Amino acid sequence: MSYSIKSQEKIDENKVKLIVEISNGYFNKSINAAYKDISGKAKIPGFRKGKVPYQIIDINYGKKYVLSEAANIAISELYSGIIESSDFKPVGYPKVDLDGELNQDKPVNFAITIEIEPDAVLPEYKGISVEGYPIEVTGEEIDEQIENLRNRFASLEPIGEDDAIKKMDNVTIDFTGTVDGKEFEGGSYNDYVLEVGSGVLLKEFEKALIGMKKGEETTVSAKMPKEVEDKNIAGKNAEFKLTVKEAKRKSLPAVDDEFLKNMGDFETADDLKKFIKENLGAQKKNARRNKIFSDIVNYLVENSKLDVPRIMIDDEVKELSHDFEHRLEDQNLTKQQYMEYFKINEDKISEDFKNKALFNVKEYLIFNTLEKELKDKFEPSSDELSSEKENLIKSTKKEEDRKKVEEYLKTPAGEKNVQASVRRKKLVDFLIDSAKINELSLDDLKKLSEKEKKAKKGKKDSFEEVEEFSKEESIVEELISESK
Repeated sequence: MSYSIKSQEKIDENKVKLIVEISNGYFNKSINAAYKDISGKAKIPGFRKGKVPYQIIDINYGKKYVLSEAANIAISELYSGIIESSDFKPVGYPKVDLDGELNQDKPVNFAITIEIEPDAVLPEYKGISVEGYPIEVTGEEIDEQIENLRNRFASLEPIGEDDAIKKMDNVTIDFTGTVDGKEFEGGSYNDYVLEVGSGVLLKEFEKALIGMKKGEETTVSAKMPKEVEDKNIAGKNAEFKLTVKEAKRKSLPAVDDEFLKNMGDFETADDLKKFIKENLGAQKKNARRNKIFSDIVNYLVENSKLDVPRIMIDDEVKELSHDFEHRLEDQNLTKQQYMEYFKINEDKISEDFKNKALFNVKEYLIFNTLEKELKDKFEPSSDELSSEKENLIKSTKKEEDRKKVEEYLKTPAGEKNVQASVRRKKLVDFLIDSAKINELSLDDLKKLSEKEKKAKKGKKDSFEEVEEFSKEESIVEELISESK
């Protein structure tokens, strides 16, 4: 063994001191490495770099210096293994001190002081009050999904000369805008295509279009938003001369054999409805579980007592910043464009980073504490470990990647990660199963959704991930994807 941990002592709430002995054999290997390193850098007259004899190095640098360099090499190489075998999770950099004298013929001892991840003082975590979303699928919801599909495959047909424009019609328009009698940049457009009621243009525009006919003209008065880029027109009254050049209406396909053929392998409309019902039901079950777990996490974060190390928050902020930048790159957006779109500034983004980082670190530390307290309760069985490994392998699509996963899972690190994954899943199941669920009806959910919309109106969060309960588009996308 290259090293042994002779003792470990908790010197205060979040600090531990380890006394580690590195074997004489390993230390001698490190001494040889130190000589080679010094020889490669030394500038000694009469000797080429890398060819300096050890005795000459001792004369010029001193044996004590060589042993000191060897000690640094040894502890640098062995530190990660020492920490892993100690089962402590350090925060930041360790303080490493020599414990005793350095001697070429004896083992070398180090005192390693590390700040460790703190444990949380937890509230009662059994029976946490949560909200339970309903999972029943209504006929109305199924019909809405089918209407979404029909709209996706709808064709646009020109409406008659005498037909009045309705909401959801597609129109081609020309408009010219003026403020104080003068045209302004971005206020005029030819052949602009708009779905009436989409909310893309000023509401006065879309309101005026309803009831108009092809070829008609009108003048629309509207107040310019205060947020427009051109501050010379912000908040002022504008006049728009508007002409309807073309008007088309969606023609929805019937749910017939041809339509079902486009959707996939469905023989009847009932088969399609059954597919939609099953998928909506699965989505709702998933949304229900996610909401219950989210409520549990929020409760634990809000009610646990925890002194979070500053370095952990700073590290998490860096991770969030890095991830944020990559997401912007993936969407071909600059940070400036993002800020302009959401009407926020650097300070707001920085504040969101810090708040999100603090929440993430608290959640991480709380669940680590829970796992320690309930360690014996969630120890994985051999069958659970085998099942987790199979799932990981199956979920890897590429053959070459699958082989790498299989090899990794055979290593000690892979085994340890699988055990941690199973324990965490069992812990989550335990918290959810023991929660006190306040069941919501569909009406409750609609009221809650409206209330949340009003509360969120005008508020933007750089990291807000709004999880919708009814994900209508996902089934539409799935069907279209399968039909291709």
